[in-house]
Amino acid sequence: MRHYLLPLSFAALVFTALPSLAQPEVPAPQVFDEREVLRISQAAVGNRLGDYTFLDRSGRTVRLSDYRGKPLVISMIYTHCPFICATTTRSLSALKFSQDALGADSFGVLTVGFDTENDTPDAMDDFAKRMGIDLPNWEFVSSDPETIRKLSSDLGFVFYPTDEGGFNHITQTTFVDAEGKVYRQIYGDEFGNKTLLEPLKDMIYNVQAAAPGLEGLSNRVRLFCTDYDPTTGKYEVNYSIFYAIGWGIFISLLITWWIVHEYRRSPKRTYPKHNGINSTDTL
Repeated sequence: MRHYLLPLSFAALVFTALPSLAQPEVPAPQVFDEREVLRISQAAVGNRLGDYTFLDRSGRTVRLSDYRGKPLVISMIYTHCPFICATTTRSLSALKFSQDALGADSFGVLTVGFDTENDTPDAMDDFAKRMGIDLPNWEFVSSDPETIRKLSSDLGFVFYPTDEGGFNHITQTTFVDAEGKVYRQIYGDEFGNKTLLEPLKDMIYNVQAAAPGLEGLSNRVRLFCTDYDPTTGKYEVNYSIFYAIGWGIFISLLITWWIVHEYRRSPKRTYPKHNGINSTDTL
């Protein structure tokens, strides 16, 4: 078993030693070159994903276009992975905090099995249950080798079988915007909630803030007031800044009124005349 690691800031690459059958070929270095793998991943930012067809856990056909119109989080895994894929999936359960703050229907999550021989609908269903994932709008899907090859290319997701069996692949979570374009990549199997949730906040509110009239204005205000609370690990809407501004304006007006009021109450000053010469007269 060979260990391939990206620099710490980009987290780990997956490596396992499980038996595997023939998989679709994905363009990738023959030697797992860390810089080249990362270059391929980053070059995918801005790619528009094709409209691919999958099978969900019940065997029902779903299309990628079904998720258009709102952000989508895509994670590529294989169900026989003994550790890394499971850790990544459990870490993604932190998306619950984003659903709580931004709305359960504001984005979708898609976990895609890339081991096309083994990642059947039943296997994906069993994997989801083992991970304890039961969040709205999070689906586990599988597909045919050609679809996985094309999707992986669009996502900049590099994987291939190892000589010892199993797979090497970059541990990558992809954020896709409402138009179906790759918006951002994050790397690793464990990440802080803020790292995971910030791209969703940006995408969701940027879409909603574009709405016309009062709705767009309201969404822009909500975006401005949504903050990450490290003590709870959640995003919360906090309007305290507007309360502070309001109180500041009120106090300023109150002080201004008091000054004007006191000025008007104060007696008017008079200037005495001397020898019939007004103080403004010149000699």
